[in-house]
Formats: sequence, C-alpha cells, structure tokens
Amino acid sequence: MTLDWRRDLDRLLGAGGYDALVHVAGPFQGQDYAVAETCIRHRVHYLDLADDRAFVCGIERLDAVAKAAGVLVCAGASTAPAITGAVVEAARREGAPFDRVAFGIVPGNDAPRGRALVEAILSGAGKPIAGQPGRRVWSDLRRMRVPGLGARWVAACDLPEPTLFAQRFGIRDTYAGAGLELSVLHLGLWLLATLVRLGLIRTLESAARPLAAVADRLRGFGTDRGGLRIDLDGPEGRRTWCLLAEGGDGPFVPVTPAATLVRKLARGEVTARGAIPCLGLLSLSEIEEEWRRSGLQIAAGWGEEGSTLRPSLYRRALGQAYDRMPPAWQRLHDCGPSVWKGKCSVDGARTLPGRVVSWLFQLPSASGDTPIAVEFAVHDGRETWTRRVGGRTMRSQQHIGLRKPRGWIVEKFGPFSFDLALPQSDGRVDLAMSGARFLGVPLPRMLWPKIKAFETAEGERFLFDVEIGLPLIGRLVRYRGWITDR
Repeated sequence: MTLDWRRDLDRLLGAGGYDALVHVAGPFQGQDYAVAETCIRHRVHYLDLADDRAFVCGIERLDAVAKAAGVLVCAGASTAPAITGAVVEAARREGAPFDRVAFGIVPGNDAPRGRALVEAILSGAGKPIAGQPGRRVWSDLRRMRVPGLGARWVAACDLPEPTLFAQRFGIRDTYAGAGLELSVLHLGLWLLATLVRLGLIRTLESAARPLAAVADRLRGFGTDRGGLRIDLDGPEGRRTWCLLAEGGDGPFVPVTPAATLVRKLARGEVTARGAIPCLGLLSLSEIEEEWRRSGLQIAAGWGEEGSTLRPSLYRRALGQAYDRMPPAWQRLHDCGPSVWKGKCSVDGARTLPGRVVSWLFQLPSASGDTPIAVEFAVHDGRETWTRRVGGRTMRSQQHIGLRKPRGWIVEKFGPFSFDLALPQSDGRVDLAMSGARFLGVPLPRMLWPKIKAFETAEGERFLFDVEIGLPLIGRLVRYRGWITDR
C-alpha cells in the first residue's frame, strides 16, 4: 500500500483494525507531530525511529492527551536513544558507577543514504548544539575503535542522549557522535562545517545534491560493515560496549528496537501509556534477541577487543538455520575461547609434490588413531582456529567477508583466503569452496584448492571430515575424526 500520510492517514486509521503504527518517514529534523496526533485521535499506539534531539525530547508535550487516549506514544525507538539507553541501564544494573558517557555510531559506507538524509545531516552541520556550550554539530572530532572495524572518525551530533541521560540518570557529560567510514568524506564535511561555524554561510543544506552525488560515487571504496561503540567512564575506570554489524545488515540496527517494542505491545507486556522517549521500555537482552530472531549478522558485547561479541560467527552467518543443527555442533561454534580434544585419522599426500606442499603448509602426515586438539580464540569479531595433529600445527582465521552472500564465511590461511559457502541439511554443514584469493588478489578457478569438507555431531562429539587437494597435484591431506569439550 502506498499513501500520502498527511492526506490519507487519518482516513486509514479511522477505518479501524490497527493497533500500532511505526513512523519511519524521516528525517525528523523540523518535523511536526501530526502522525503521532493522528494516532492518538484514533487510539493507536505510536512509535518512531527519530534520533533528532528536539523531536525526541519534545514528544512529552503530547503526554496528557496520549494518556487520556490510553495509548503509548514513543519517540526514538531506534539506535539513539533506545539502544544507547539500554546499554547504560544494563551497566547501571551491574553496579559499577560512572558519570561520563561517550558513544559513536559508525555506519558502513555501503549503507544507503537518500537525498533527504543528506539534507538532514547538512542542515545542522556547524550549528551550536543546545545545552552543550561550545559544542557544534560535526565538530569535536574523535577517533573510536570498534572491533572488526578498526578506528574510525566520529564527530559531535545533535542527538537526544545528552539531554535524556541528564534527566533520567543524572549523567551530565555525554558525548553523542556519529561518523562516516571514509576519512575523505568525514573530514571533508568537517571542513565544510567550518564555514558555518565561522558564520560565512548559514547552512550547508543547499549543497545536498552535489555532495550526495560525490558520496554515491565513493560507495565502493568503503565496506558493508558498521558499528557502535559506547564508553562509560567512572571512578573505577572505563567500561566499553561495542556492536558490529556485517554483511550489509547495519541499516537494520535502527529498526530493531521498534520491532522489539511492537512484539512486547502485542504480548501485552508494556503497560506504559503517555508520550515518552524510548528509555526504560526495552532491555538490552530483548533488543539482542530481536537481532537473533531476525537472523541479522549483528554481534555485540562488553570489551574493546571483541572477544565477547555474541552471537558467535557461525550463528550470525547461518541465521535461523543454526538452530536446526545438533546440540554438540552448536556448542562448539558457540564456545568462545576454549580447547576441544579428540582423535582423528590422517591420510597423507599421494605424490612427492603433494608431500612437499603438505610439509610447507604444516599439514599433518599420515597416521591412524591420532590425538587432535583444537584451540579457539576470538578477537575483533574473528575466530582463530589452531589445530594440532601429530606434531603439526594448522592455524586459520575465520570471519564474515566483505560483500559476501548470507551463509558464507571467509577462512584465511596465511596469505590465502577462501570463500566458503555453508549449505546445511539433516544436521550436517558442508564447506563449499566459492572463491579464493592470494594476498587479496582473486585466483582463477583453475588454481583453487580442491576441498571436500563437512561438519556434524553425534551425541557429545563434534565430527569432522576434511580433504584438501590441489589441481594436478592431487590430495594433500584428509583428516577425519571427533573432538569434544567433555
């Protein structure tokens, strides 16, 4: 259905049959509350994805009429302030005191951005931020590091958290920032905002069309990875919470609080009525469960190094299909830092060139019932697998690759990287070769290794069967067996 909400919404809601409306037609800078008022009039719950300070903080002017109508009117059911607020509340429940908050939202350069969004960003650039003396939009540059993304620039934005955190938590020092992945775009906008800060021009909004065109031409130079970092500082030190969104799923992050809240409303679990910003209505665990339920490639956790990011790599890659796998298989891929041990048999190379290549790559030699130990480590949203078999050590790193289809991972052995699709059926996952690179340069298919591999589980044991070969040379190694953490 397509409609003009200013002309048709009143008639549509008047026809009845609607319980809640989620307003996503931003940008919300300078927008009025006509949609919310229409919802109140027809006794329909209202949520929006606004992150503009004036809009979100001003929603309380509708509180009395919303309560009289018996509906919830909730502004900011989005990244800011719903997710940031949920993180702060989770930290407060754990008891560590803090009096300063700083966060940066850093989307990937592949994230879609229409002209309206660009206009909204440019309309405020260089202008003072109310309630924050000396701070202006797109000033106060900082570098923030997010696991899996590295360090990115952020700049101050006019978001609702400084006002809301002071009111709700008594936190008087909140830095609310956002950034563009490409330094040339981020710092370029910072330089342009200087013209507004110096009073040479009133606004950059008129430059939206050419700047949007420049940004579109540079989309391929960034990635499909975005994230969020929140630092909470207090007398006992700093705590950091990070979010990593991969596979182009970053644009779904802002809608998940609204989706979570709609589910809670439908279950009758939200008793709040009136017009309020989206704080105190959702827990962090509820929002994270929405990511998992939706099969999004989003991970989050406490700490700067990414060792606690959850869900696990394979759970993010496979989505809902992960839950159909055997328990022992799931336990291994969810285990985090740990060591699993077992037994395996090894078939070695059949040819002299194959034995030479196997030795160079430290592949195990032929043996019967041989002990195997696999050590798992997690860092920066990536998993490192260290396999020790018969005195040989094989180490690889696995992660979700850039611009890869859902259900793929990338496994890296030294300078070689392999794209692996993960088709699954009947409790078994195959690792299907779908691409290969050397030092980042794609290899022609004729040079791809020949890999036959699958994983499954039986009882408490994780089972594996892996065969690796090369064109013209043949098999390098085949090892199969089981491991367990019990």
